[in-house]
Amino acid sequence: MSDETKPNVSKEILERLKSLDNLPHFPEALIKLDRAIATDENIQVEGVAGLVAQDPRMVTGLIELANSAKYSMGNKVNDLTDAITKIGFRDVRNLAFAINFQASIKRKPPFSDVHYLKHALLSALVAQEIAQKLKLDTGMAFLSSLMRDIGIYLLAMDDREKYLEVIKKTDYDISKLPIAENEVFGTYHPLMGARLLQQWNFPLEVIMGVAFHHNPEKADKKYQAYAYLTYLAEQGVFRLGFDNGVADITDDEREEPNKSVMKALAYFDLSLNEYDALLKKAMEHSDLMGV
Repeated sequence: MSDETKPNVSKEILERLKSLDNLPHFPEALIKLDRAIATDENIQVEGVAGLVAQDPRMVTGLIELANSAKYSMGNKVNDLTDAITKIGFRDVRNLAFAINFQASIKRKPPFSDVHYLKHALLSALVAQEIAQKLKLDTGMAFLSSLMRDIGIYLLAMDDREKYLEVIKKTDYDISKLPIAENEVFGTYHPLMGARLLQQWNFPLEVIMGVAFHHNPEKADKKYQAYAYLTYLAEQGVFRLGFDNGVADITDDEREEPNKSVMKALAYFDLSLNEYDALLKKAMEHSDLMGV
C-alpha cells in the first residue's frame, strides 16, 4: 500500500474524538488574547483584562497566580487588572494557555493525570528558561513544551485499553513510547499532537516542536531549534525526577545523560552545567507558583 492510499490514522482518531465530544479545545477568548498580545504592540492592560474576562477559568487562574509567591509582593490581589499588571503580558499569555490546558483534561486517563499535568507545566517553564538563555521566542518554546504530550491524552481517550497495552510495551522507558504507540495504534503521540495543533492554527514553530520532539534531528532546519528545545525541556523534567505518568528515563540516564541529550545540548552549544542551572531555575519558579 502506497503512502497516498494509507489511511490517515491520526486524522481518523481526531474526528472520532470530536464526534464523541472527547476532543480538547481552547476557548475563542484565549485565541483572541494570544493574537492580541502577540500582534498589538499598543495593547493596554484594560484591553487584555477585557479578553481574559470572557473566560472565568482564566480570571480565577490568573488571580490565583498573582497571589502566588512568584508574583505577590505581600498584598492580596482580587482585581483582574491588578493581577495582569503583576504577572506581565508575556506571562499572562503563557499562563492562560497553561490554565486552559489543565481544564481541557476533562476525563481521567488510564495513567496518573497529576504526574502528566505536572510534567507538562514544568517542561513549559524549563523551555521558557532555555529559550530566554538562547534568545529564542519564549512564548513559542513555552507552548511547544506545554502541548508536547497532548497526543498521549488523545490516544488514551480514543481507546483506554489499547493505551494500557502501550504502557505495558513501553515498560516505563520513554525511548520506547513512540514505537509502542505505533505498534498498537498505527500512529504516535507527537504526530497526534501536531495534527491537533494544526487544527487550532498554532504557529508552525510550535507544531514542529511537538511533531519532532522525539527525533529533533529530522525536523526541517527552519524549525529544528524548537524541536531540540522541546526535547531538552522534556528530558530536563525527567532529569529533575518527574515522570510524565506514562514513562521515565532510567536512574543511570539521570546520573549521566544519554548521547541524544548531549547531542541536543551541543546543538545549542550549552554545557551540562548550564543546562542543570536552567533546570534548577525553572524548578524554583515552579515551586513559587505552586505548580
